[in-house]
Formats: sequence, C-alpha cells, structure tokens
Amino acid sequence: MLAGIYWLSSFSQKENHSVSSKIEKVTVFLQGAQVERIAKQSLAAGKYNLVFSDISPKIDKQSIQLKAEGKLTVLSVTHQINYLKEQQVQDEIKQIETQNEQWLEKIALEKNMKNVYSQEEQMILKNQSIKGDATLRAAELKEAADFQRQRLTEVYQKLQENDRNLKKMDLELQKINKQLIELNQKKDLSTSEVIVAVDVKEITVGNFRLTYLVKQSSWFPTYDVRVQDISKPINLQMKANINQQSGEDWKDVKLFLSTGNPNENGTKPTLTPWYLRYYYPAAANQIRIRGISSLYGSTAGLDINNSISGIVRNEKGEPVPGATIIVKGTKAATSTDAGGSFNIQMPAGANTLVVSSVGYTAQELTATSGYANVFLKENKQSLSEVVVTALGVSIDESGGYYYDDKAFKRKKEETAINTTTVYQPTTTIFEIDDPYSVPNDGKLYTVDINNYELNALYEYYSVPKLDASAYLTAKIIDWQELNLLPGEANLFFEGTFLGNSLLDVMNAGDTLNLSLGKDKGVIVQRKLMKEFSSKKFLGSNKTDSRQYEILVRKKKQQAMRIIIEDQFPVYTNKEIELE
Repeated sequence: MLAGIYWLSSFSQKENHSVSSKIEKVTVFLQGAQVERIAKQSLAAGKYNLVFSDISPKIDKQSIQLKAEGKLTVLSVTHQINYLKEQQVQDEIKQIETQNEQWLEKIALEKNMKNVYSQEEQMILKNQSIKGDATLRAAELKEAADFQRQRLTEVYQKLQENDRNLKKMDLELQKINKQLIELNQKKDLSTSEVIVAVDVKEITVGNFRLTYLVKQSSWFPTYDVRVQDISKPINLQMKANINQQSGEDWKDVKLFLSTGNPNENGTKPTLTPWYLRYYYPAAANQIRIRGISSLYGSTAGLDINNSISGIVRNEKGEPVPGATIIVKGTKAATSTDAGGSFNIQMPAGANTLVVSSVGYTAQELTATSGYANVFLKENKQSLSEVVVTALGVSIDESGGYYYDDKAFKRKKEETAINTTTVYQPTTTIFEIDDPYSVPNDGKLYTVDINNYELNALYEYYSVPKLDASAYLTAKIIDWQELNLLPGEANLFFEGTFLGNSLLDVMNAGDTLNLSLGKDKGVIVQRKLMKEFSSKKFLGSNKTDSRQYEILVRKKKQQAMRIIIEDQFPVYTNKEIELE
C-alpha cells in the first residue's frame, strides 16, 4: 500500500529498528539536489520505529517524502540530527593528537642521542694529539689508535642511524599532521536520521522509497567551442560541472541533471491596475541623425525607466524588421519586430544608439527618453561583393546567405558518457545512462552532456582605433532546439586555445552570436595620412583636416566577410563646425 507522510512534533517511545538504505537516484538542480533512497526490510507484526540512518544533515525537512509498500501503515515521519558520528570523529582527532605527541617525544629523544654521539666524536678528536714531553711506546700508540678508530667508527654509524630514524619520524609526523588538518577542516561532521513510526498488521516485507532535498549541491554548464576553419561547422561540446558537500557520498547512482531550481519562487505574477492620469509634456527635442531629421515626442513611449521606443524605416518609409538596436558602449541591445517597432532600456550614463540592418548603412543617434523615427539609408554596395563560404551556409544568386534545412546535428564521441535528454513542461533533464559517483568533497566533477556540429555564418569584426585585431564571430540559427544554458565557453580555433568567452543565451534573439576571439591570420591597421592632413589658421579660426587609412591583410586562402568600425568626432560647442 502507499503510505502518506504525517509530521508530528514528537512520537511515542517505541522500539527502534535500524533500516539499511541505499542511494539509488540523485537529481541535481542548478541549486540543490533531490536524493532518492530505497530499502527493503522484513518486518514483524507490531508498532515500532524504523530508523533510516547515515542521511545528510543538510536536508530540507519539508521536502521529505516516503513511499511504503507492504502490509503496514505509516503513523508518522520525523527527522533528527545524529551527533554520534561527530563525536566519533572528535575522538579520532584526540587519538591522532596523542600519536602526534608521542612522535614528537620520540623525535626529541633521537635528537638528544645524536647530540651525545656528536659530543663524543668531538672528545675523541681532541684526544688524538699528544701534548708535552710524553713519549709512548709503539704498542701503546697502536693500542690508542685502534681504540680511537673503532670508537669513531661506532660513533659515525650511530650518527647515520640517527639521521635515518629522524627522516622516518618526520615523514610519519607529516602524515599525522595532514590527517589532523583534514579532520579539523570539517565543520559539520554529524549525520541525520529519518524515523518512521509504523503499524505492521502481520509479518511482511516492506519496500521503502525515501526522497529528500539536500543543500550545498549544484551543477553548472560550460562549453568547448572548436572551429577548425571558417569553411567547416562549429563543434559545440556541452559539459556539466557537478559538486556537492551534502554530507553523504553518491556512489554508483543513477544521476539526473535538471535545469530547474527548487529555490526559486514558483508563484505566477499578478498584474495590478494601471491608472492613467493627465500630465503636461516637456518640450520636444529636435535631433539630427547624420543629416536625417528625427523628432522625439515627449509623451509616446516615455516611462520612468528611461526607455526609448520607436520605429525603424527605410528611405521609402517602409518598416525594417529585424534591425538591430545597440546602446553604444554597453551590452544592452534589441531588435525590431515585424512592424519595425522597438523598445529598449537606456543604462545610466549611456546616450547613444547604433541602429543597423543588413543592406543598410548603420546610423548613430544621440538619444533621450521618448519616441524616435529612425530612417536607414540603403547600402549601395552589393552584398555579392563580399563572399563567405561555409559548410551549411550557401550563397544565392543575389548574394544573400541561407542555411541548410538542418542547422545542427548531434555528434557522439566514442569515449563520452551516454546521456539522454528529456524535455518536461518547465525544465529539461539530462539523464546520465551509466552509474556515476560524486563524492562528498566539494570538488568539481565534469560530465560531457552533448556534442553538436553547428552550421554557422562566420564574420570578422574589427575596431582598429581601439584594437588592431580582427575578432572572428559566428551566427547560429535554430539554436533554441539545443536547450543551451548560459555559461563560460572555452574557445579553440585551428587547434589553438584562444581563451574564454560567455555563451549569453538569455539575451540572444533568433540568431545566437558567438565571439570566437582574435584571429592572428587577419591584420588590421589604422594609419594617419600625413600628406592629406593639415592645419590652417585664418584669423582667429583654425581648420584641422585629418584623413585616416585602414588596411586589412589576411594570410588565409578562404574568402571572408569583415566589418570595420570607425568613428567621427562629436562637437559639443556651437563655435565648432564639423564636416
């Protein structure tokens, strides 16, 4: 039968029967883990307590669940801390401290004996010289020399034996000190027990399944991103880093990794009434976006969070869907919807937006809270002039790019652990098919979860004014099906480790953008052209003309697409004119 759980503040004094249980399954969340124990016990008729011992002391008492099968009734379930193990460890510490003192005494005695033999050596050496007019017979001299030789030999042997003994004692003492450090570092050495009061109607075999949530356990993902060259797909390997200090070892258990977090609040949000009131708008601000007027209204799109709303259109007045809006100098970004509309929050201190879209010239505008009509000029340069060739990315006759129907495929490594991905309504669970062990030591244990080959559109990006390097980036579509989580990515390009990046899937749109680091095979230079630069003084006016040249060189055979960004100065004084 299936027994429920009843929490009681106390239970009657009954005979205790110990139950041996084993951890069968562990589900590790982003924070915390659910442990599932099983037990099978022959039970006699009567009322008594079943004690499930050696359980983690760091459990959430409200999460304890017990399922019982057999001819019995569960009367109550309680939890208590068992400090006996902690006392046992304290006793072990005392025993080791006693051993430590004994070894120290032995070492001190051995050092004293070494001093005795050293003093005897000095005494014998001093008595070797014959002083005064003393004349010794040959037999007496031989006898004295033999004595000194024999005794010195014995002394030197004793000194060597002392050195050997001291080295052995020092090694033993080091081992004892390491053991003491290990035991003293443990802050909570106790265990806990779950006590189940049962009423067994007749002799039966009870099958029990005990589950509970433990703290100080977690996992987080990391990734290895490998690019052989820009003509091949990306290899993305997802890894799980598991650690736990729950107070119990997980040995050869069925391990599940869940993207859920039981510590999060699961209550759905509730909207409160939104009241409209009259207020007087501020004066409208007229701004200019590189020669194109854009009017900010003072009411539409304005809220207390300093956000900007607007529509991006082309020169024909048609909305531009999918345009990218970035707050310059920050990570804040968004894109326009099917009608060309957007809304973006302005971080404190930022006042410049960069609006761009494929086939149009990027525009910058100085922005304040309000509503903006942004017009993009068509880029006259044909897209077919720049060619990127990559597996899974094809070029049509108009010069555009499209992806193959299958944007990714799962790749299985022969040496990797088998995993199964299970999708649930609110979470995703990665099931490790083989039994797995995670000791209670707080160390990270890494498991390969998935390995994918991803079709990508490669693109280089460079700002030579700030950094004379070309950064390789990759754009991936249909990435949502991979069920990725935010995490650190290790970058490998052409077999070389380039460093780390962040896989920011929380702020990604339909296309996932990866920064793959610097490519030493692409060189970008920005030089001031002195012959075209000059300074002139006309009365009190000064004219300063400058011209820069940006050179790009590559050491690769493949065609590539590169975006170069530079900037024009912004004048802040009406007496300064800028062309």
